[in-house]
Amino acid sequence: RERRETEYYRLSRLRAERKLAAIERRRSIREAKKSIRVMKDEVAKQIAQIVEDRAFATRPTYQIPPNWKATHIERPQAFYKVVACKDDRFVSVYDGETEFALGKTYKTQRGTPSGWAPMAECFFAWNSPLGALNAAFPEGSKAGKLPRVLLKVEGRGNSYEEHEVFPGGHSRWTGSVALSSVRVCR
Repeated sequence: RERRETEYYRLSRLRAERKLAAIERRRSIREAKKSIRVMKDEVAKQIAQIVEDRAFATRPTYQIPPNWKATHIERPQAFYKVVACKDDRFVSVYDGETEFALGKTYKTQRGTPSGWAPMAECFFAWNSPLGALNAAFPEGSKAGKLPRVLLKVEGRGNSYEEHEVFPGGHSRWTGSVALSSVRVCR
């Protein structure tokens, strides 16, 4: 009987040790995952900083107005653009010539070897439909009198964002963007 009790206590102790070991293993795995996540975030920040530094070195800051900032859009992002209806085509309100067909991708005609197009060559759009509809066009716009339509476009690549600058140096994106590449969605 005494042997059975000692065997029982030994098995209970082993079971308890196994539970403690499993708890400790789960805790160490959680800590390892947490430290890996922190390290990945730190590496991602360093990589982003390196990419930003490289991109900044090639940005044509001399030709950008003071309230605009050069940026790069990695993944296609939705924007909105107002165009004029001329016959059965959608054309730019500004020049009355540049055509926008559904499903087509358009790129700027000129640019630097690093891929930065002059702002005058870019396609202007807004991040919201309301911003695009309220956008003012220059007085000399060639298709200013024609009926207008709102198009949804996808922008990606090198672009410029307009920022409202406040006293103290703080700025806020106005939603206006000049894109070097657009795809007309609808």
